[in-house]
Amino acid sequence: MKLHLTSTKPHLPRNSDNTRLFALQFIFHCFLTIFNNPAMAEQSSSYPEYTKEQLKEALNSLLEGSSNPDFDGRHLFGYKDANHQLSKLQSITATRILDYQNYIADNTSPSEEELKAKIPAFWKANGEILNLQKVIKGQSPRMALAAEFKRASPSKGDIGVHLDAGEQAQKYASAGANIISVLTEPRWFKGGLGDMTSVRLQTTNQSFPRPAILRKEFTTSKYQITEALAAGADTILLIVAVLPQHLLKDLIDHARSFGMEPLVEVHSDNEVEVALQAGAKVIGVNNRNLHTFQMDLHTTEHVADILKKQGCVFDHNDASAEYSICSLSGMSTAFDVDRYRKINVGMCLIGESLMRAADPKIAIANLCLDPKEFEKASSLVGGAYTKGTKIVKVCGVTNAEDAVVACRASANLIGVIFVPKSKRCVTKEQAKSVVEAVRVFGERTAQMKVSKTKQESALNQLLVNTRSLEDASRRPMVVGVFQNQSPEFIREMVKECGLDMIQLHGTEGMAAANEEICIVPAIRVVDIETDPETGKAAEGAAQTLLDAITSDPIAILLDTSIKGKKDGGGTGVTFDWGIAEKIQNAGLPVIIAGGLTPANIEEAVTSTRPWGVDVSSGVEASPGKKDHDKVKDFVSGARKAAIEASKGF
Repeated sequence: MKLHLTSTKPHLPRNSDNTRLFALQFIFHCFLTIFNNPAMAEQSSSYPEYTKEQLKEALNSLLEGSSNPDFDGRHLFGYKDANHQLSKLQSITATRILDYQNYIADNTSPSEEELKAKIPAFWKANGEILNLQKVIKGQSPRMALAAEFKRASPSKGDIGVHLDAGEQAQKYASAGANIISVLTEPRWFKGGLGDMTSVRLQTTNQSFPRPAILRKEFTTSKYQITEALAAGADTILLIVAVLPQHLLKDLIDHARSFGMEPLVEVHSDNEVEVALQAGAKVIGVNNRNLHTFQMDLHTTEHVADILKKQGCVFDHNDASAEYSICSLSGMSTAFDVDRYRKINVGMCLIGESLMRAADPKIAIANLCLDPKEFEKASSLVGGAYTKGTKIVKVCGVTNAEDAVVACRASANLIGVIFVPKSKRCVTKEQAKSVVEAVRVFGERTAQMKVSKTKQESALNQLLVNTRSLEDASRRPMVVGVFQNQSPEFIREMVKECGLDMIQLHGTEGMAAANEEICIVPAIRVVDIETDPETGKAAEGAAQTLLDAITSDPIAILLDTSIKGKKDGGGTGVTFDWGIAEKIQNAGLPVIIAGGLTPANIEEAVTSTRPWGVDVSSGVEASPGKKDHDKVKDFVSGARKAAIEASKGF
């Protein structure tokens, strides 16, 4: 078995011989137990596999001890359905139950009593346990941040397997994170208790306040809670979606017997009811449904409304409020933080965008956790853009029939080309017919307007612009494509044809995309020079683009230019998608074009997760004439891949 100790050079708290001794003892203990402990071993093919029947039986075992299983299990997905197929959440939870049964049955594994005996020694050496709710409330009016360390996920694959958990946690905490969430599940998330202990030790006795350490696990037993405490956890996650009410209450009570306040995760209305009846005080709202993996950022607001109707007080600025509400999943920017601050959310948990961010410290600073920081901020981009593909553009449309097919397939943007050299160049009359058809489909009679809130920095402005375009393009819009043509001609075509937007595909520069010049919003195309032999972009292409952006365009579209050729775009050649990923990791959402087809759109969307995709020749029967089946396949493929790419814990 390949071993994975995350802290080969632990940064122990200064001037503490007891701490150093305890840490060395703990690391030695890790070596003795890592071969068997399901929470400490790295992902390995040697894990036992379980049948569907064993997994279902493991889940059913959670109802043992209930005096009223029908009541306690009323919220559980597929309960009492003999033909129910386990969701991914249920499969992982059941697997963890069985792994722990095997682990605890091993004579070399510590008993729960032995783990309890270790807790006072850990606290004596490294400080007492922190109460999660007190940590959250203590930040008011600033929103508390739970920054997550997550090496991998079942759907996203590897995220940061190379990172040192303790070092990453130090970056988080020194930048203002109040809670560090650590994934300790080894099979799918490649984590372990070693990560969590490293985080605890390396964030103790530092120049910054010690953060509370959250063990994020699929916790179903008191043993796991006691184990977490012995390894340095201040709090644990309890997922209501897989815990019967009686067991949830037992686990909450067990945690509190040590002074630990757990984070209780809910998603649906009935889960909120179960959490409250079990006695939860810190309620985390997962914006992602862990059974279907679908994301909906309105979930937190919905749960907040439910709590208000039930008379639950969770005002973050009220020290006497009985409850605290936290938002989990899907956030990455200061706009997300401010959205939830307005409904009295006390803590947000942010993971993937911080793990992927080029500089986690800058990403956290730009979240503007303090409302005063948000009011005066000149930079609001948080971590990496991770929200996936929202925009699908079908370009090179020359007739109304093709336009309607694209609209029916759910394309957001329909592109008409006014560049004379293009085989898809349209006349004024053709463009008018496309615009009319798109307007009829969208049940409108005038140009679509994209409202933009003015921002100080270019990156912020583009981020705000892309959000506005997402909203506006729920009804399809027509984009006129131009290349090195005069502003006068562009404005004439906009007015006479009724274009909603334009796209600049030449060497006009960023400033030419200003709406005052174009009279409508403009997408700015940036050609990524690609070596035809290697398929790789020029060195430093991503940073060159980031340095050159201005606040003028509504969005940035990346296309291909072939090294050694003058004209970019329309090559049908795929560019280096890694460039798009680097740019989005800096917080800038982009549209990608160049060589996309129904055959490769799934790979493009799942590997790069771009904000938008643009296709033209890849869905044609002949130049200027779309293959309707290809159009449908491309758009549906992009949408399906976007859903899959957005899934995950």
